[in-house]
Amino acid sequence: MNNMRLPTLTYSEPKTIKQLMELKGELGENCAILAGGTDIIPMLKRRNLPIRHLINIKRIPELTDISYDKEKRLRIGTAVTLREIVNHPLICNTYPLLAKAALAVGFNHLRNMGTLGGNICLDTKCAHYNQSAFWWKSRSDCFKRGGNTCYVVKGEKKCFALSAADTVSALIALDAEIVIVGPEQQRRAPAEKFYTGDGRRPHRLDGNEVVTAVLIPPPAKGWKEGFLKKSHRGWDFSIATLSIRLRNNSEGLEDVRIALNGVSSKPIRAKEVERYLMGKVVNHETMREAVHLLLKQTTPLSLIGVSAFVRRKMIEAMFVDLIEMIAD
Repeated sequence: MNNMRLPTLTYSEPKTIKQLMELKGELGENCAILAGGTDIIPMLKRRNLPIRHLINIKRIPELTDISYDKEKRLRIGTAVTLREIVNHPLICNTYPLLAKAALAVGFNHLRNMGTLGGNICLDTKCAHYNQSAFWWKSRSDCFKRGGNTCYVVKGEKKCFALSAADTVSALIALDAEIVIVGPEQQRRAPAEKFYTGDGRRPHRLDGNEVVTAVLIPPPAKGWKEGFLKKSHRGWDFSIATLSIRLRNNSEGLEDVRIALNGVSSKPIRAKEVERYLMGKVVNHETMREAVHLLLKQTTPLSLIGVSAFVRRKMIEAMFVDLIEMIAD
């Protein structure tokens, strides 16, 4: 038996957001949103998702559109592909941090298919959970599969699956907002508050809500920014991704944004480090204390083939290299 085949599914292609919400209301949690399919199709093959209906959102014009108002913000529809972001002249010139993060996702085929919304809503990853149904037949279910065991942190009573989306740290550093549509109203959530830290339900979404767009404020003058990603040579899952934005003047750092992902169960906005660096000049002493605060705030996981020790060392090296490069 080939247990990596897709299960039997029904399929819909709504043409408007209204039709999409009607389908979501009718099907509830028995359906999944299909955009690029680079994550959800393998999950269905492994039987990680107990759903029987797919809703393709790429026929909805509002979800595949990029618009910009220099007085208001950049709006990117949730079904815009990562390739479109990488190739978009305005994004490359005005929001290079996002373009660099999108370029770091996977390889060409993945970027051609994968979408920004799909990357934002990427399910958490775990070397145990992300196994086939056949593999799980000989083991008791973990928390993410509805059981009572965590194979990552033994004895814990919650899921520690890893948040690994590459664009998320950039969106947090850019003060992006995520537009969420429900059956009765639309709401916005800051990117850093969209994630729960619970590996089972990593996003703050009700079962009948859908992410429709990302909003990024217009860039102010004087900001410098940088993005780094380190991944295991054998596969593309992040050891860590780091995004930094800063603005300095003759007296020191005037404003700072620091965001990490790929190290824990949710993205990390390093606010303690940001507060410490305000008004400081970047030098050896400042960086030593900043690294100490960053590692104190970060609790890396030993997951996806990389130990917590290696992740901590990688975070330290990435932070020092990136902030010194940007500050100079």
